[in-house]
Amino acid sequence: MYTGTMASLRTREGKKKYQEYLKTQESSTSCPLCDKKPIKDFNFWIVAENSFPYDRIAKTHHLLLPKRHVSEKELTGEELEELASIKESHINTEYDWIIEATRKNKSIPDHFHLHLIIAIAN
Repeated sequence: MYTGTMASLRTREGKKKYQEYLKTQESSTSCPLCDKKPIKDFNFWIVAENSFPYDRIAKTHHLLLPKRHVSEKELTGEELEELASIKESHINTEYDWIIEATRKNKSIPDHFHLHLIIAIAN
């Protein structure tokens, strides 16, 4: 179990891999979340693998993404209703944690997403 100050949810190796990826995306205008392949599909949402997991804490790290490229404030009533249903049924039975970064820590703030975590066992 990790007991020190957690500067990152990624291991040193995971953080390095993510930072190297970000350098390749500096001039890109495309959204990396828009092209994610679903591992679970809902009407308005998908669950997809996170290519750069929080490997310090997660055995499994998926993302819950709206199918549309939208910020949280742009979600429709139908999308929000389905999100609540997904949280209650699928997420609460499959995952240990839902993580949402604050605005200052979001690497992709314009495409709303939640991190779905199955924790590494103690």
